[in-house]
Amino acid sequence: MKNLILLSILLLAFSCKKEPALQENILADYLELNKSLESADLVACAGGKADGLFGAGTEPTAVFFYPIEGATDFRYFEAENVADSLDFSKYIAKELPSEPIFNGYLWKFNNVSFSGERMGVVTYKTPGRIHACAPVRQKTYVKPTEINTSLASVIENGVNPSFTWEDGLIDESVIYFQVISDVDGNFISGTYTIEKQFTFYDLSNVVFNITDTTAVPTLEPNQDYKFTMMAVSEDNWVNLFIEKEFSTN
Repeated sequence: MKNLILLSILLLAFSCKKEPALQENILADYLELNKSLESADLVACAGGKADGLFGAGTEPTAVFFYPIEGATDFRYFEAENVADSLDFSKYIAKELPSEPIFNGYLWKFNNVSFSGERMGVVTYKTPGRIHACAPVRQKTYVKPTEINTSLASVIENGVNPSFTWEDGLIDESVIYFQVISDVDGNFISGTYTIEKQFTFYDLSNVVFNITDTTAVPTLEPNQDYKFTMMAVSEDNWVNLFIEKEFSTN
């Protein structure tokens, strides 16, 4: 009888045991807390080297992402081990400084120094949706992003210049992101190709376009502009980063 009573107490205690509360700072929990929202993707990648892509050694890694119209509540989650890349319970929210670039057409989190490699996931919300990117592998100290302007060429064909480039030391890129801006960094167009060439504003080889298509972008004659290119690997690491000024003379 005593055993039956003890068993009943144990079963009652087990049935009353509460599940641990979901925590917003754990990616798996955060997504579960927002399961009423429709899931959607977002585009992100990262690049970096010891002294930073933009000369900021205290923030050597930049995690770039594309916030679509209406995006709010930008968050960054990080896993310390590459082996945990698909285990969202291992991604912990990390407070990082962030800033817009190209008039906010892109945004970036500035990641501080770390040892080895890291996996990152960016999230944001739009009305009725929660967006998360594919895991971004950050290889700042293993395969630092190469900066090599000499690998790009510009054919200054008036207001329709053409750009070509070559892969650098890390020959692992599967897609190429091009931004055309003025010399002050004001965004004009943003496109992705799988070919190592782009002609402004020819979309025949463009596989993804972040340009505002409500009006076709144009360049003015006799003006200076800037071409920015990121060569991105399958795991969303920027192998090559190029900035090159050109003219529409």
